[in-house]
Parts: sequence; C-alpha cells; structure tokens
Amino acid sequence: MTGVDEPRLREAVLRNLVRSAPGQPMAEMAQEVLSGRMTMGAAVGSLAYRDSFATAAAEAPQLMRTVSPAELAEAEKTLVVAASLLDPPVLPEPVRPRRSFEDEEWDASVTSPWDES
Repeated sequence: MTGVDEPRLREAVLRNLVRSAPGQPMAEMAQEVLSGRMTMGAAVGSLAYRDSFATAAAEAPQLMRTVSPAELAEAEKTLVVAASLLDPPVLPEPVRPRRSFEDEEWDASVTSPWDES
C-alpha cells in the first residue's frame, strides 16, 4: 500500500481487534502479539488460531472479487486516515527550559531551625 505506515496500521488494527472483540480468539491473539509474547508469524502458525486464519483466508478471494478498483483505491485512502486516527503518532515531550539557581530569588527572611544563630 502506498502512503501507509504499515507497522503503525498493523498495530492499530490489532488494538482495534482487542477492543472490538473481547473474549474472542482473534482478540486474544491480537493481545498476545501486541504484548510481544507472540509474533504475527507465530500466531499464523499457532494451532489455537489456525481455524480463524483459515476461515479468513478462504473468504478473502471471494471478498476481493466483489471489490472494484475504485473501491480499493478509496479503501487505501481510508486506511491512511484510519491509521492516524486509531493510532496517532507519538509526539515528543515538550522541552521545558531549565532554570538555574542563579535565576531563583532568595528570600533571606526565611530561616531554618538548623541555621546557626
């Protein structure tokens, strides 16, 4: 796909799957992948998720035959927007200027009980 940050999109789809299908095998798989306990490759080869992947793979060709080239182009544009909405980029923390002790105004009237008299 052109213009799509595929790793970010993959992570956004996995997060959405976890939220939208709690308790389902594919949501469990998505949580395992997101946590780093399993890779996508391991998930595809896993006996626990084999049936779900096989069903999706069997349905994909039929589904793709019903999609026109214009619809596919529109879907790619939507994926770019979805990736940024579902998983916005992490912005760096703002840099706050550091103040030195010389900038501090010292109040000489404040004393401590440990100060020598």
